[in-house]
Amino acid sequence: MSAPLVLDPAVPLHALALERLESEEVGWLGTAGRDGFPHAVPVWFLWIDGTVVVFVQPRSVKARNLAADPRAVFHLQTEWDGENVQVLQGTAEFSPEPTAVWLERHRAAYLEKYQAGLDRLQWTIDRVIDQYTLAVVLRPHKLISWAPDRPLAASRSEGAR
Repeated sequence: MSAPLVLDPAVPLHALALERLESEEVGWLGTAGRDGFPHAVPVWFLWIDGTVVVFVQPRSVKARNLAADPRAVFHLQTEWDGENVQVLQGTAEFSPEPTAVWLERHRAAYLEKYQAGLDRLQWTIDRVIDQYTLAVVLRPHKLISWAPDRPLAASRSEGAR
């Protein structure tokens, strides 16, 4: 297995990825479907200690896919012209701690990021805790990133190549 990716804020493409991972509301989680086709869905997420944390329903397709094959990708929306790309490749695992425990520790960050979305859906955080009980932790191994004013870079834990 590849070494975990450590994003270095001194590297411009890493800094851009970190800024977006900490602020953007929606990312796309891609898993390998049992039919061999990719399965990609928009998800809410938190960037915690160098990992992407997503709360999922235990019987969801993404949970089933990750149980069979933990390799996954996570990417953020591009600009309207297809630029500003950040794709993380990595390995996902199911946390032994349920969503409720994660949100005990990260409730303020989650609500800061998603309170407006919860209000829009007329949901409460308790609904998230009750329905999305499984925490998926994606540990990135590689960043594929480019932006209009920065060159293409594929990065691993040892830095930009």
